[in-house]
Amino acid sequence: MAGLMNIRRLTQSLLKPVVIILVLGMCVGMFYAFPRFGGANDRSLYKGPSVRVNGVAIKDKEFNDIYGRFLQQFGSYMSEEEMKTRTMEYLVEQEIVKQAVKERKIAVSAQEIDDFLAKIKAYNQINTEEEMEMLITQVGAKSLKGLKEMLREILAEQKLYTILGKEAKLVVKEEEIVEAYEEMEPAHILISTSSQVNDQPLTAQEGLKKAQEVYKRLQAGESFEDLAKEYSDDTSNKDQGGRLGTAPIAYFKSSFVPEFVEAALKLNSGEFSAPVKTQFGYHLIKIINKKLAQGEDWEKEKGKISDEIFSRKFQTEKKEEWVKEQRDKTAKVEILDPTLLGYHLAQKEKWAEAAQAYEKALKDKRYKNDLRTFLALAEIYKEAKNFDAALDVFLRLPKNLKEDFQVYMTKAEIYKAKGDQDQIK
Repeated sequence: MAGLMNIRRLTQSLLKPVVIILVLGMCVGMFYAFPRFGGANDRSLYKGPSVRVNGVAIKDKEFNDIYGRFLQQFGSYMSEEEMKTRTMEYLVEQEIVKQAVKERKIAVSAQEIDDFLAKIKAYNQINTEEEMEMLITQVGAKSLKGLKEMLREILAEQKLYTILGKEAKLVVKEEEIVEAYEEMEPAHILISTSSQVNDQPLTAQEGLKKAQEVYKRLQAGESFEDLAKEYSDDTSNKDQGGRLGTAPIAYFKSSFVPEFVEAALKLNSGEFSAPVKTQFGYHLIKIINKKLAQGEDWEKEKGKISDEIFSRKFQTEKKEEWVKEQRDKTAKVEILDPTLLGYHLAQKEKWAEAAQAYEKALKDKRYKNDLRTFLALAEIYKEAKNFDAALDVFLRLPKNLKEDFQVYMTKAEIYKAKGDQDQIK
């Protein structure tokens, strides 16, 4: 389940057509930054039952996998109760989505899974069996089959969001589909005349002369890649032959200087330009490949891209509202763990019910020796201004917990709230 959480992030990014390339590097980092959780820290282990959604109980393993991720990412500045609650909320949401997929009989074909796996491999530059095994391990799958099952679930979710987006009458415009489809991969050789690029730039005249010399060599048939490595002042990509990577044309329009983009858009795949002047100097631009919204491939793909945009829009604009509606009106969500229930009720300031839940927790073998549960109950009684009940909690502490520093601090806060200055001392 934790692996599913990470791969879901990558999937959502790959299905976000306009920003595929921009977000991809970040998402790959997410893949590898948080390995599958398997620590023995007492904060990592949870024993259910935790929560039930429409009669389906969340398994302990699922809870621990996701809780482990939250613990790794937020453990230093988020309380255990908050992390467990966020884990529960995440799992409830996923179960609601999973049940909606099942109810609507949404299917994903083996070919769709294979096609998407190929996309993941291409974007992550996975070319060997060893690299594939590493990916499988990092996302928490036990095998390629397990990875494909993760993808099946995620792609089914995306189909659900597409359907829900259309039902919600969201609008996808033609220009959005075009922006999502069109992309190019330019390369360039920069002859700098700007101090923004290097400390000793050429003059405009010197730069133009040098750029024209390189242009003549290109016209004579010399390799663009080799000349970029030799002459380009753009150190961020000269060793890659000046290649700037494949990205949506919309990205280049919004991020590159207009003169560069205008010249690049006039070129076909394989063509290169004469020197192009910008604020940075002179560029020789080559288009490695370009994909425009025209032809047979475009006609085949635009329906699929439209669906992906519907899915993305639903997730950003309507999903939260939809999940809330399912929880409030349709889904039956039962919080089975008394501490999770107590914390949930306390957030709503339902102090009497929260206290009842924590009292139940103290009779549970999982929590009868847990200091956090005693302290939480005392805090709830304090908030309810039932100070005697709050202080009584400490009389019930097991002997090995009575001298803990947190006990003295919490008691002092209760006496302060009660107005008993003598006891604070």
